[in-house]
Amino acid sequence: MSFQYKQDAENFDRYLRNRFARFHLALADDKTRMLLFGRFAADRKAEYDERPETFDFLGFTHVCGTDRRGKFAVVRLPSRKSCRKFLARTKEWLSDHRHWK
Repeated sequence: MSFQYKQDAENFDRYLRNRFARFHLALADDKTRMLLFGRFAADRKAEYDERPETFDFLGFTHVCGTDRRGKFAVVRLPSRKSCRKFLARTKEWLSDHRHWK
């Protein structure tokens, strides 16, 4: 989920955890986190000489960036994990079909 304000994100997180607890479920803490991402993230992180955070989702790494006009854009790059899997499958296929003419 994405929110404009941190307070909204914290309220939603608290609500979701309570809702899951009613059904004896829990969010995985190692897969759930709050991060500063979006249009103003680069400016806020630049104050501390840091870069905006990134996250992996559905085989892509999502990065804060800009388009050709200089406006904010979410840049989606193939994640390293998906690239490694693709190259491993390709290498396996090539080694299995090396004898083909």
